[in-house]
Amino acid sequence: MDDHGQPLLATAPSKLEQLHCASKAAASTSVPSTAWSNQAVLDRLKDLKAKWLRVYWQDYTGSVRMRLIPIKRVQAVLQSGKPFTISITKASLGLLQIDACIPQQSATGIYTACPDWSSLMLGPAEGHASCFAELREPNGTTAVLCPRALLRKILEKSKGHGLSFIVGFELEFIVMERNLDPNSGEKYCSLQNDDGHAWSMARSVADWGRSGSFTTTMDEIVEALEAAGIDIELFHPEAAPGQYEIVLPPLPPLEACDALLHTRQILEATAARHSFRVTLHPKPFAMACGSASHVHLSISSPGGDKPETYESFYAGILRHFRAIIAFTYSNPTSYERMVDSFWAGGRWVTWGTQNKETPLRKCEDSHWELKTMDGLANPYLALAAILSAGTSGVVAKEPLVWGDCEIDPAKLTEAQKEDLGVSQMFPANLTEALQALQEDKELSCLLNPLLVEHYVRVKTAELAFLDPMSAEERRQWILERY
Repeated sequence: MDDHGQPLLATAPSKLEQLHCASKAAASTSVPSTAWSNQAVLDRLKDLKAKWLRVYWQDYTGSVRMRLIPIKRVQAVLQSGKPFTISITKASLGLLQIDACIPQQSATGIYTACPDWSSLMLGPAEGHASCFAELREPNGTTAVLCPRALLRKILEKSKGHGLSFIVGFELEFIVMERNLDPNSGEKYCSLQNDDGHAWSMARSVADWGRSGSFTTTMDEIVEALEAAGIDIELFHPEAAPGQYEIVLPPLPPLEACDALLHTRQILEATAARHSFRVTLHPKPFAMACGSASHVHLSISSPGGDKPETYESFYAGILRHFRAIIAFTYSNPTSYERMVDSFWAGGRWVTWGTQNKETPLRKCEDSHWELKTMDGLANPYLALAAILSAGTSGVVAKEPLVWGDCEIDPAKLTEAQKEDLGVSQMFPANLTEALQALQEDKELSCLLNPLLVEHYVRVKTAELAFLDPMSAEERRQWILERY
């Protein structure tokens, strides 16, 4: 959902609003790649009729990286009886967006990228198929720093405590065009034919069908998503100029992250073929609403809708929320969106039933929405932090000491804050968030201290690179890369 306006989900039932109903049966972790025989993969590739295979992984800056391999090469390896893998330098998880290594990163060593064949999907271009890889050491053990493997590990731990989940993402994005004005310092500009754009406004899609319109391009985007097996819930205009939202279907967490990232690839690639630029910049326009990647979460295991289960789960998240923010608001630009009274989740650690000003919105039973995550975050790391914190709350039978906040938290009186247990604010910037993460030793242990230490190092180097930029220089830089 956006930072402004009432979503259609509030009035029209959808799979996402029924996270804890019929869709519970689908809850499971993704099938490991080792469960696929070479022949099964060959058959699947034949069905897809692709010429290229894209193997993706997402790094610690939230950047999606990949390798392109001709399908004939993939087939030849699989037909020889060997597993298909690719070698990637260990420096790949210690790189900044400009391909500079962080100071602590060595150029020595390799990872083996092992495709998870259960994530194999068509797209994002004609003749291409894509899948997501997990990184392993040369001896076959899982790489400690692999974000996707971390999420799988957290899901296995949660399953050991009798917990499973369903997740649905809301993908907000802004569509821009390349600026052809040679006298302008801006590389991108707002859509030219987008007068009066507003949240859920019918006129914002009035030119659907016109050649050269982005909304017309949505037909091609949805067709590509359907071919990839991703059936979106809905699409609608958002509040900022050229801003739209795609609501993705509820899925088990690992598959939900894969679907989110693949949807972004299809969206970006299709838009680019029509000369549009899609950006996930959290706040490209200072006076307009920002873009997020809201997380709808439900406990799908038996008993998940019992208050004694889900209240402890969300109490665990609230207790670790200040540290979790380092993963969900992972870029200094993210904190430009962290404002009160803007339907963006605000600055206070709290929750409320159907309250869009709180960072955690209770929808129904165990179905809650987390609003404080944007498109610059690595979703595997973010969900790993969220789910591990929630699971720890269930294990410890954490009491939900925060009361149900029914108004804008920023407008609470001191007496009301005390009554509701609202005492903490989120970190004001990424530096403070990283400090909160380092101080939260419990969350660090739940994830992996080595991984958390590496994440902090990458983000510290990223800050050192971005901080000297002016606000406008950083804005343009983010627009080019996200």
